[in-house]
Amino acid sequence: MVTEQEVKEALKDVIDPHVGASLVDMDLIKDVAIEDDVVKIKMTLTTPFCPLANQLVHAVKNKVEQIDGVKNADVELVF
Repeated sequence: MVTEQEVKEALKDVIDPHVGASLVDMDLIKDVAIEDDVVKIKMTLTTPFCPLANQLVHAVKNKVEQIDGVKNADVELVF
């Protein structure tokens, strides 16, 4: 089974293009919950009106779903 550490390590590759830093390093990944082969992620953005919100959510979902043992990733934006 995948671990929270594995998820956060993978997400270090997801970079906010405006800031040039990873979402993990900026502490924007607020919660990672793992239920069998489903990973549920709560994340925030640098601003609620971020024009790249959909792109970043999609990037997080895709990155997590590439981890061995993950069937689906659910990403929820929280503020």
